[in-house]
Amino acid sequence: MNDFLDKKRIKIIEENLGLKLTAEQVSAFNKWSLIFTDYNSHTNLMSRNEIKNLFEKHVYDSLSIVLWKNFARYQDGGKLLDIGTGGGFPSVMLALCFPSLTVFANDSRIKKINFIKLAKRELNLTNLNILYGRAEEISPVNADIVTFRAVGKIKDIFPLAERHTAQGGGIVFYKAKDVETEIREASRTFKNLKPPEIIPYTLPLDVENTRNLVVFSV
Repeated sequence: MNDFLDKKRIKIIEENLGLKLTAEQVSAFNKWSLIFTDYNSHTNLMSRNEIKNLFEKHVYDSLSIVLWKNFARYQDGGKLLDIGTGGGFPSVMLALCFPSLTVFANDSRIKKINFIKLAKRELNLTNLNILYGRAEEISPVNADIVTFRAVGKIKDIFPLAERHTAQGGGIVFYKAKDVETEIREASRTFKNLKPPEIIPYTLPLDVENTRNLVVFSV
C-alpha cells in the first residue's frame, strides 16, 4: 500500500497548517503520488533530486497558502488561477484539498498540461480547469486569487497577474527567504504599488528552509 501521506506527514499538515484531511483526500494524495512519479519517470516534470523531497518542497509548500488569513474567504466558492502551474503546484494540490474552490491550472508547456489532464481524470477533480497557452494570450480569468510559484521576478510578472485578478482579490507569490530586493524592484517599477503582506513559513526539512508568501491586494 502506498503511504505517501503517512501518519507523520498528516500530523505535520494538521499541526503546521491547520488542515484536516479526510480519509478520501489522503487516499487521493497517495494515488496522485503514484501517478506523478510514474509520469515523471518517462516525462520530466522535476529532477530526481527534487523527487526525494516531493512532499516537503512541493506538496507542503503548495498547501502553505492557507497561512494567508484571507485564503479562507475564498476557499468555499472562490476562483483561483495558477499561472505556470508546471507539475500542478499548487493547482492540483489545492484542487484536492478544497473541492469547493474552482481552480484554473495554466501552462504553455504541453507535457505539463498533459499531466494535469491525467491527474484531473484519474482523481476526478471536477473543480480543476485546464488552460493551455501563454497567460498573456488567454482571456482574463477574473480570479479571486492568482498564484505564481517558481515562475519569475515580481516586477516582471505583476502586470500579468493584475490582468487576471478580480477587484478585491489577491496575488500570491511563493518566494524564497530573501524577498525584499524583489519587492523594492517592483515598487520602483510600479509607483502606486501597495506594500504586500509577507508571510514567512518553514518547510519541514532537516535543514532549515524558510519560504515566504508575498501577497498583493488588488
